[in-house]
Amino acid sequence: MTSIITLLLISFVQDVAVNNSDIYLVDEFNEDLESDWRGRDKNFDEIYSIIEEEDNSYLSANSRITDNFIIREINVDIVEYPYLNWKWRARTLPKDGDESVKKYCDVVASLAVVLNASRIIPRSIKYSWSTTLKKDSLTNSPFAIWPSKCDIHVIESGDSNSGKWKSEKINVLDDYKIFYKKENVKSKIIRAIVIMSDSDNTKSISEADYDDIYFSKS
Repeated sequence: MTSIITLLLISFVQDVAVNNSDIYLVDEFNEDLESDWRGRDKNFDEIYSIIEEEDNSYLSANSRITDNFIIREINVDIVEYPYLNWKWRARTLPKDGDESVKKYCDVVASLAVVLNASRIIPRSIKYSWSTTLKKDSLTNSPFAIWPSKCDIHVIESGDSNSGKWKSEKINVLDDYKIFYKKENVKSKIIRAIVIMSDSDNTKSISEADYDDIYFSKS
């Protein structure tokens, strides 16, 4: 799997989150992806698609020995909106997936926030549902070679909750301070968010669903 961050081509947007809003909405997946998301490869819609289930629609990811991802440009200050919220559901975990080892670097579900969209020095924090890494463990991507940086926070692990929707709420600002050894942060803009379910290194299958992604003040 090629580093997802080194392949980002970000056009910075000018608008920041409205200060008087309690949330900064990324996506509820009620519309087609083409209007707001783009993929690493043109055929991303063969892996990522909008599915309707009863009275709700969500993003479905179905990876078969692929490493495609989708990305959406945003511009949100995590000092103002420190919490990233989302729902996800793992369906099929890549066999022996381990995001800290190149040979097994596949994940059933992940969201990455882009801290620095430069193609020269890309930096991000990735939240993952791992096959093998322990829940709450911290590691980094073996594909992010210094000065590039992709830190990983494992939010869920294993298949014990497979098939169930899980709601998550993570303090991105706290993670930024930990990974970058910061104490006082006056402002830090997130430039984009990346969704990825992949299975190329393990040559297996990775299937998951995503919904209701937003940043919040509390």
